Amino acid sequence: MEALVELCDLIAKNPKQFADKLAWICGRCPQPESLLVGSPRVSRSQLNAVLAVARFLSKCPDYTDNRVKSVVLEFLRAVPSSFRRSFWPQSYGVEAIALFYVDFLVYVSACGEMSPDFATEIGGIMGEVVLDVINNNDADGNDMAIRRAFLSALSQNFPPISSSDAETMITCLLDQLPISVPASPKEQIPVNSETSSSQSSPLSANFQGNEGASPANESLRGSTVANGGSVYWKSGADQLGNVNFGFNDGGASISRHQVALFEEESVESLEKQEFAFKLIAHILQTVHIDQKLLEQVRLVAKKQFLSMSAFLKIRKRDWNEQGSLLKARINAKLSLYQAAARMKIKSLACIDADSKTSKRLVLGALALLIDAAESCLLSVWRKLRVCEELFSCLLSGIAQVAVTGGGQPLRVLLIRLKPLVLTACLQADTWGSSQGAMYESVLKTSCQIIESGWTKDRAPVDTFILGLSASIRERNDFDEQVDKEKQAVPAVQLNLIRLLADLNVAICKSEVLDMILPLFIEILEEGDGATPSLLRLRLLDAVSRMASLGFEKSYRETVVLMTRSYLSKLSNVGSAESKTMAPEAITERVETLPAGFLLIASHLKSAKLRSDFRHRLLSLCSDVGLAAESKSGRSGADFLGPLLPAVAEICSDFDPTTDIEPSLLKLFRNLWFYIALFGLAPPIQKVQTPAKSVSTSLNSAGSMGNIAIQAVGGPYMWNALWSSAIQRIAQGTPPLVVSSVKWLEDELELNALHNPGSRQGSGNEKVAVNQRVALSAALGGQVDVAAMNTISGVKANYLLAVAFLEIIRFSSNGGILNGCTAVTASRSAFGCVFEYLKTSNLMPAVFQCLKAIVHRAFETAVSWLVVLHYLGSFLSIFLF
Repeated sequence: MEALVELCDLIAKNPKQFADKLAWICGRCPQPESLLVGSPRVSRSQLNAVLAVARFLSKCPDYTDNRVKSVVLEFLRAVPSSFRRSFWPQSYGVEAIALFYVDFLVYVSACGEMSPDFATEIGGIMGEVVLDVINNNDADGNDMAIRRAFLSALSQNFPPISSSDAETMITCLLDQLPISVPASPKEQIPVNSETSSSQSSPLSANFQGNEGASPANESLRGSTVANGGSVYWKSGADQLGNVNFGFNDGGASISRHQVALFEEESVESLEKQEFAFKLIAHILQTVHIDQKLLEQVRLVAKKQFLSMSAFLKIRKRDWNEQGSLLKARINAKLSLYQAAARMKIKSLACIDADSKTSKRLVLGALALLIDAAESCLLSVWRKLRVCEELFSCLLSGIAQVAVTGGGQPLRVLLIRLKPLVLTACLQADTWGSSQGAMYESVLKTSCQIIESGWTKDRAPVDTFILGLSASIRERNDFDEQVDKEKQAVPAVQLNLIRLLADLNVAICKSEVLDMILPLFIEILEEGDGATPSLLRLRLLDAVSRMASLGFEKSYRETVVLMTRSYLSKLSNVGSAESKTMAPEAITERVETLPAGFLLIASHLKSAKLRSDFRHRLLSLCSDVGLAAESKSGRSGADFLGPLLPAVAEICSDFDPTTDIEPSLLKLFRNLWFYIALFGLAPPIQKVQTPAKSVSTSLNSAGSMGNIAIQAVGGPYMWNALWSSAIQRIAQGTPPLVVSSVKWLEDELELNALHNPGSRQGSGNEKVAVNQRVALSAALGGQVDVAAMNTISGVKANYLLAVAFLEIIRFSSNGGILNGCTAVTASRSAFGCVFEYLKTSNLMPAVFQCLKAIVHRAFETAVSWLVVLHYLGSFLSIFLF
């Protein structure tokens, strides 16, 4: 079949050139007269040829050779004969037959869409075929499994039909439903009518035929203020008036009466109804039908909606069936409801917008859709995929009403949508990577409604957004005063915060952001989110996502808040409070805030904001380094390290060869000074020393020197992501020198990077010796430690930072700087490393160290090229 498909596609590109090949394929198809005999039979090759011809016509529907079209039309006419097992090759099972039907109808439907003339020919045959399938479902010799396979394929891809056949088809489908259908809109569906099947839906009692006069719509009319004011929505059970679900009588009646009625329905009957509803929905989408017949369709759909709420509220233990039997029934019934929902939605699109009853019908349908959606959210079956698909279908209908209707339906919908959103947030997973399909459906629908109403009716949209935001504070208003349910309140808040953040990201409007962000920041600074908690973590995650959208006002407010929050974590280091710190406080510093900084750095597009954020983030690193260097233990690396991935990202597009302001250059110098001081850089020594040679007990001043030694020789003792980030930062860092010698020689400038009285400053000779030892090791022993006696500890640390920077540049990618992937004079890091030697009047020891750094950088570049050469040779041998 694959070869035939390729040949078919080739012919479709130039039919005239390959007309003989097309004729050959048609010759392999079953002849029309052979399909008209009493018991026709086809071979596998004939079926493949029919599919190939149908595929060709779907690509070239206006092909003039009538023989090609007749192949498809005659096989389509013979479909009722294909319901016998003898029609198919012996090797074809039901699955293969179903697959053939699907492929064939996909091509036929595509032909009808692309060619109106061919669609008329298809419609003339298709109506007869479908009517024959509907009316002769129990014909002798028919295999019901094959018939169901065809109906399933037909419900997925419905070819065109004529208007007259469409109305006849809908009438036949309604007549065969196991429920009584009123002949007119005013006719009431009787209770236990003799004409009603024993498998009638459990809610046939007290069901009014006129949808406009239904209890649901009466509640809408009675509660809607004539001038467009507020609308009071009753619950689903209240709206359905005197239709008794059995929920207010202790639950005994529903567990016996309602369950018994539902269990009377066979799964086969449910599948038949599902196919019927799907077919009717397809017809309504393509053909205009009589309004009286359309009213009957709406009534049938409404009856299913009334049944849906009761069905979804039944508890699992109330069913008499269990196991696979119950699962099959639940899946079949929910699939039926989904088909009924689609049919209801399609019927709404057929309403005459100018009619007097259109608004009433839309409001009534809206009430049914939202009640059914709420029932799905609260059902014990809500985690089943079929229930999630039903919920998505219902919300799709709700969004369609809002988008197409506007006006009062939109205002009414937004009032009811808020509790639906809160219910969805209550059910969603709080911290999982995905909150579930229902949460995603609510998010998608909310976005569609907000974007639709933004230009049509802004006021209720604003009220809806502000109402959702205010619900974060209403901790005691989500449910009754029940302790068990109070425990679920944080889940509502956490998920609502995430949903509002998702809304902002999806809609990306500064006006929406300005409605939500101020409240979030207020809660973080003064409300429940001011103290370490899950609420604070979720709020910080949300505001960082909002800031990443790139709206200047929200960006600045958020970055200031996050920066201040990160610095505040340093104040408690080493104190008694740090020993009893809440786990959420640690998570905030180690994960949430660094992730937020990285997110902002990754998503900002504006050059102005990226430049601003680069400066702010480097300033934060400088402040963190200064605050942490006087603390004992590992605090310096622990606080600076998590910020490095964000710094690497914001510097990824920074060109270090341009003219740079001294203030920014100073921040780069400070960053690398603290990277060297805290031992965060990846090892640069050729032969790494064993791990046991360096103590990792970081509780003394002398141990800081040991950190520097281990940083040079390895092994690396921090997060591997930090090492990778430093390598990226090196490609965007300018040379740490300017025209003034002050940067290299002034002790005050370097001592300012230590706190007054710090044990790491120039006054501690033990620390200075350790820094010189680390520097000598970094230079590969080219400068002896004894020759560095005139170099202070802080100056040795600065030179060590320069060594790390320049050597890492070449070890990462051969010294190619940001801005270009090719090695040119302007992009080569050699231009940076030679800058240090241009400074005049350097101390001999300093100049000797700088020359050694240049040599080490050159050696590293050569080593990188050698490795690259051998790697290329190996790959060429391996691949060729």
